[in-house]
Amino acid sequence: MINDDLMRSYKQYIKQQEIGHLKINFLKKLLLSLLFFILLPLGILKLFYMNTKKNSKLFIFPFGNKEPMKSIISELKNLNNSEIIIYPQAFYIFPFLLLKDFIGTLFTHPLWTIRNLDFFGALSLKVSKYYGYKVKYEMSKLLLFQEYSFYSSYLTKIFENENGNLYNLMHGIPGKEAAYFRFSKCFIWGKYFENYYISNGAERNQFTIVGSIYHTKLKNKENSNLGRYDIVYALQGDQYGNMYSTKMILSILQKIQSEYKLKVVVKQHPIYSNSVPIPRNIDIIDVSPFESIVNSKILISHFSTMLLDAKVLEKKVLAFVSKEEKEMVGYLSNNEIITEEKELSMAIIKLLRTNKGIELSTNIIDFELNTLETLKYAIS
Repeated sequence: MINDDLMRSYKQYIKQQEIGHLKINFLKKLLLSLLFFILLPLGILKLFYMNTKKNSKLFIFPFGNKEPMKSIISELKNLNNSEIIIYPQAFYIFPFLLLKDFIGTLFTHPLWTIRNLDFFGALSLKVSKYYGYKVKYEMSKLLLFQEYSFYSSYLTKIFENENGNLYNLMHGIPGKEAAYFRFSKCFIWGKYFENYYISNGAERNQFTIVGSIYHTKLKNKENSNLGRYDIVYALQGDQYGNMYSTKMILSILQKIQSEYKLKVVVKQHPIYSNSVPIPRNIDIIDVSPFESIVNSKILISHFSTMLLDAKVLEKKVLAFVSKEEKEMVGYLSNNEIITEEKELSMAIIKLLRTNKGIELSTNIIDFELNTLETLKYAIS
C-alpha cells in the first residue's frame, strides 16, 4: 500500500494539472522522470560537503516580501527567540526517506511507479530544496505561507520523520489547487475555510483557527471610507482565462460611467499581466491594493482576495464568476455573486443605490482571536 502522504501529494499533483495550475506536457514528463535520477546522487553527495548552522527553532519565510507576511514576521520576531531568514540560499539535498519510499512503491506497485516517474521527479526537485534548508540549518520547524503546492504533504512527512514540524499560515483565498494537503498544523482564518479545505480532501485534524493579523490591521486603520472612486474594477490577469469576462465587464462599466456620470477606475493585478485593452475613458490607478480599496465605493472583481479585503472594510463588493468558480467566492453572500452576463449591469446599478455593504460573517474571519498568541502557543 502506498503511504498516505505520498498519495496525498500525488493526488494534488494530478488535480493541479487538471485545473491548469501545473502545465506538464510529454517533454516535461520525460525531463522530470530523468531529473529524479540526476538529483539522487548529486543531492546525497552534497550532504557530505555542507556546513550546518545549529538552530533548532529556526523559521524560514521564503516569500517574506508580501505585505501580509511582513506584518506577521515583524510581530513574530517579538514573540519568539528564533532567527528568521527571509530569503534563504537554496541547497538541494535528496531526502533518504524519498529514496526509501520510491524503492518501496517500486516493489509493491511497479507499474504505478514507472508510469509516474515524472511525479517522483517533480516531487524530488521541490522537497530536495526544502530539505536542504532543513539540513543546513539543522531546522526542526518551518513555517510557510499559503503553500498549497502538491509536495506539501510529503514534505510534512519528511519533517515529522526527523522529529520536526511543517506549518502553513493562510494569507489569501484558496483556489481549487488547495486539495488533499496535510501539514503538522495549518493556521486558518475561520470555520468557513476549514470546511472548504476538508471538502476538497485535506486532512481534517491539522487546522487551527487563528483569525488574521493582516485583516485585523486593515480593520483598525483610519480613513477606510474615503470613496474617491465610485467603482474600482480589480483585474485578475490573463493566466486565469477570463479575458472574455474582462472585456464584457469593461464594456458595461464604460456605459454605466457615461450614463450615471461616475468615476470608474481599473486596478491592475500586481503580478500577473492583462492583455485586454482598457477603454480610454477608464483610468488605470497605480496605487497599492489597500489604497484602491480604501478609495472605492464599490469593488468589482472575479475572485480576487481584494474582495475579502474590501469586505473587512465594509465596502460594497460584487464578484462576477462562472458557475464553476462560484465556490471560490463562497464567503460572499448570494447577492454579491453574479454568474450570468445578463444580470451584471442591473446588479451594479442596484449596488450603486445601496447604502452600505453586507457585513462579513465571523465564520469567515474570527477577529476575536489573538492571532499572535495563538501562533506562539501552537508552534512552541
